Amino acid sequence: MNIKNNKVNILVINGSPKGINSNTLKITNAFLDGIKVKYQEFAKIETVIVSTSNINHCKGCFCCWTSTPGSCIINDDMTQILSQIINANIIVWSFPLYYYGMPSKVKALLDRNLPLLLPYITNRDDGGSNHPFRYKGNHAEIVLISTCGFYSTINNYEALIKQFDILYGINYTKIICPEGELFSQKQLSKRINEYLLSVKQAGEEYAFNRCFSDETEQKLNTLLCSPKTFVKFADNSWNIKDI
Repeated sequence: MNIKNNKVNILVINGSPKGINSNTLKITNAFLDGIKVKYQEFAKIETVIVSTSNINHCKGCFCCWTSTPGSCIINDDMTQILSQIINANIIVWSFPLYYYGMPSKVKALLDRNLPLLLPYITNRDDGGSNHPFRYKGNHAEIVLISTCGFYSTINNYEALIKQFDILYGINYTKIICPEGELFSQKQLSKRINEYLLSVKQAGEEYAFNRCFSDETEQKLNTLLCSPKTFVKFADNSWNIKDI
């Protein structure tokens, strides 16, 4: 990643269908507040709100590899978004878990990244293969921030994390927060604020060290409340008494 004169371009891809009302975005904003401790006014932050963006599905025509190399023939907001991706030093993917993966419109955005790749195939060190980046220096640091409506990541996040492992290698940074729906519970505001302070600390540590301390990592991985309490909150929100 090439950061010049302590300036950093950060692109937030807000993939929540709830847009600015996203629970996940609350975590992302706390993380960005931590990053700004280092970069201050030199942090240029742009946000793509996927839910309100005009993003069509990839047609699979491969014109971006043949007749218009590097450019998609579809005229929509992806033209600007791809430009932002190319110029970003850090890309923060921010979205809730939907059916063990990313929301469908986020996947549509990801599919439309094909113009950023070259058509020929290269070998990976792990024995697989991929397409190389079209643009030199097009290697932004990746941060994944996601929430879900379960109290555990087990049997929930494996598919999404594996997808990011393949896309970006194992060196990307992630904050996975189960029990995400609790961010809307006012009676838990004290615990939520404690967690968000830990996220801000994580953002600051990331800005300076590109990793989290063991102490901060432990705080991020601590549930907001016990599984039993969470299930009670969740079931009550649907007016479910007994199953």
